[in-house]
Amino acid sequence: MKIKARVVGRTKIDPNQFITLDHVQVSDQDYSNRNLAMFTAIGSRLKQCHFTEARIAHASFGAGREMSEYVDCSFDRIHVDYAGGHARFVRCSFRDVYIQKWLAQSTELIDCAFSGRIDWAVFCSRIPIERMRKDLRRERNEFRGNDFSNVRLVEPDFRDGIDLTEQRLPTGPEYLYVPDALSAVKRLRSALEDWDSSAETRRHAFIWLHIFEEIVKRGQKQLFLRPQSNYRLSEEAPEREALDKVFELLRGEAGGG
Repeated sequence: MKIKARVVGRTKIDPNQFITLDHVQVSDQDYSNRNLAMFTAIGSRLKQCHFTEARIAHASFGAGREMSEYVDCSFDRIHVDYAGGHARFVRCSFRDVYIQKWLAQSTELIDCAFSGRIDWAVFCSRIPIERMRKDLRRERNEFRGNDFSNVRLVEPDFRDGIDLTEQRLPTGPEYLYVPDALSAVKRLRSALEDWDSSAETRRHAFIWLHIFEEIVKRGQKQLFLRPQSNYRLSEEAPEREALDKVFELLRGEAGGG
């Protein structure tokens, strides 16, 4: 049997929508106000470059099997749909940004400043994938001195040992900062074991307990949470009642960020 495919029309690719930096060192380059389908850097170093008001659908800040580094760069008012990659940012400015998703499994952030909004972000201290650790020849990401105090973090996720005492975090009633995660989770277990509620509600509460226990087991010593982001996944009354109880108990452990 033969299968024939018929091509109807043509897809035109605008080269102006793609930037690839492959093993280059650049200074003072201006990528501002660009509307890009993809930005890719491979083993490159950028210093004092500007991405002000750029719009990027997919930003691979460090592609391939090597790190790319950004020093004293401005990403002010950038809009990114998805960001990721093996990247190191030093003293970079991310002011008035809008980032929809940022998967920062092998991303280092040192002395960077943020404002604006980040909808979903995963920041890791330990690189979670063995192949990445071998390629980059390191176990952990450097992550310190960053100022998140003026950015809205809608679904923040700091993982695997990021020291939150070395960052400035947002404050306010929508956030929950727990300075001693290990002790808090131990007391959470004790309180839930004594909690008089329905079997179904308790079951959901212990699911969340196990999640927090795993977070602590993987090395996270402080917790920074936005409780409301968890409620969107919980539609049934027992689920919401369980979350109410869990976060009520964790708020009793809260401290200043």
